[in-house]
Amino acid sequence: MASTKCSPICPFRAFYCTKKALIIKRVGGRLEAWCAWTGDRCIGYKCQFATCTKHALLPDGTCRLKIKRIKKKEISIEEQAAKIEREMGNIRGKLKKLGYDFDRLE
Repeated sequence: MASTKCSPICPFRAFYCTKKALIIKRVGGRLEAWCAWTGDRCIGYKCQFATCTKHALLPDGTCRLKIKRIKKKEISIEEQAAKIEREMGNIRGKLKKLGYDFDRLE
């Protein structure tokens, strides 16, 4: 399972250092984040200068973009039909205001 914690090697390219000290290096075929200000590896969300450009960094360091969304409840076919009927009524009313006779168009 992938970590939900924010990291400087953000797959959404949203991690930002307010000191503008973040350096991404390729070491041995993988990416590493370095802090030019301290001269050491970046500590990521634990740093006081870490922010998220997508406003998804939660106070505990969790990335809201990585958290799986709760599945929406499935709508029954009857509810879908009722929704379509309501939309059709709205369209019918708008066409009537424009001067079109919807019943004649069917």
